[in-house]
Amino acid sequence: MMQKTLLTLAACAASLLPMNAQQYEVSGKAPAGAKVVYLMNMQNEASDSVVVKNGTFEFKGDAQGKPFALVASNGQPPIYVMLDGKAQVDMTTRKVSGTAENEALSIWQAKFIEPQKRIQKVVEEYTGYKQQGKEVPADVEKRINSTYDAEMATINKLVAACCEQNRQSKFPAIFLVQSVQSMDKQTVIKLAEEGNPAYMQVDLTKRLKSSIEGWKRQMPGTMFTDLTLNDTQGKARKLSEFVGKGKYVLIDFWASWCGPCRREMPNVKALYEKYKNKGFDIVGLSLDNDSKAWKTAIEKMGINWNHLSDLKGWQSTAARTYGVNSIPAMLLVGPDGKIVGGGMSTEELDKKLGELLK
Repeated sequence: MMQKTLLTLAACAASLLPMNAQQYEVSGKAPAGAKVVYLMNMQNEASDSVVVKNGTFEFKGDAQGKPFALVASNGQPPIYVMLDGKAQVDMTTRKVSGTAENEALSIWQAKFIEPQKRIQKVVEEYTGYKQQGKEVPADVEKRINSTYDAEMATINKLVAACCEQNRQSKFPAIFLVQSVQSMDKQTVIKLAEEGNPAYMQVDLTKRLKSSIEGWKRQMPGTMFTDLTLNDTQGKARKLSEFVGKGKYVLIDFWASWCGPCRREMPNVKALYEKYKNKGFDIVGLSLDNDSKAWKTAIEKMGINWNHLSDLKGWQSTAARTYGVNSIPAMLLVGPDGKIVGGGMSTEELDKKLGELLK
C-alpha cells in the first residue's frame, strides 16, 4: 500500500514540472590554459560559468525551452551547442557530440570555419587602415570588398544547403537567423516555409517569422500596406495619403541616430531633386524615439519631403509591418500603389527611376 502511495505521489510531483523542462548536461575538454568556461545564450550573454578542473568542465541545468547555446573561454571563439541531453564539447578540436543534433551541428559548424576566417582577415586588414587614420587604397578596398562578397556568398550557400538537408532538425536555426540580412529574402522565405521545417518551430526563429510576414509585404507586385503614423506636427496621417496617388514614391526607413542613414541622405536628396518634377516623391518613415532629434535632423539636412513616425524606435509600427531589421532601407512603390522593389542602393534607384520616368 505504501509503495503504491509513493508511486502516486511521484507521478503527481512529475505532473507539476514545467511542460517545457529540458534537462541538459554539457561537459568536455577545456582549451589549454583555460581557467573558466562560460555557457552563453544566443545574445552572447553568459548564463553560467564553471571553473576548469583537471582540464575539464561540466554544466547542468534546464534549457527552459531555449535549446541553443554557446560554450566559450577567454580568448577562444565560442562553439555552438544544443542543450538537448548529454553533450560533449572538445574545445581543443571544436567538436561537439553526444546527441544526433549536436553531432550534425558539429559537422556543419566546421564547414563555416574557413570562409569565416577569410572574412575576418580582410575585415582586420580594412580596420587596420582606419585605426592608423589612413585611407584604404582604392585597389585594396576593391579586393577586400570582392573577397568579402565572395565569402559571404559561400556562407549563404552553406546555410541554404544546411537547411535543405536538415529540415527535420532544429540546429539549422542557428545559422539561418544569423544570415538573414545577407541572404536573398525569397530564398529565406522558401527555406523557412517549405515543408514546415523543424528549425522554424523553435523560439530562436520567432523574430524571423515576424520579419518574413513583413518581407512578403515588400514583394514586387504586392499592394502596399497602409499605416497610420504622426507627422512632424503630431497629426495622425495615413501612408495612403501619399502613396498610390499617381506618383512613384520612395518609402525611406531611417532615423536621426543612424549614422549610415545620415551619410546616405545626400544621395537620397539628390534623387528627390532630380525626379521630383517628373512624378516622384519620398515619404520618410523614422525609427526615432526622440521627437526633437527627429525634427532637428530633418531641418539640418534639408530633407523637405513628408515625414512620419510613431517615435517607437525598433518597435515602430512601420518597421514591424514591413519586416525592417536594419536601416537605411528603401522601398519603391508605383503610381498604382503596388511595390516596384526594395533593397536597392541609391545608384540602383537612380537607374530604375531613369527607366520609369523617361
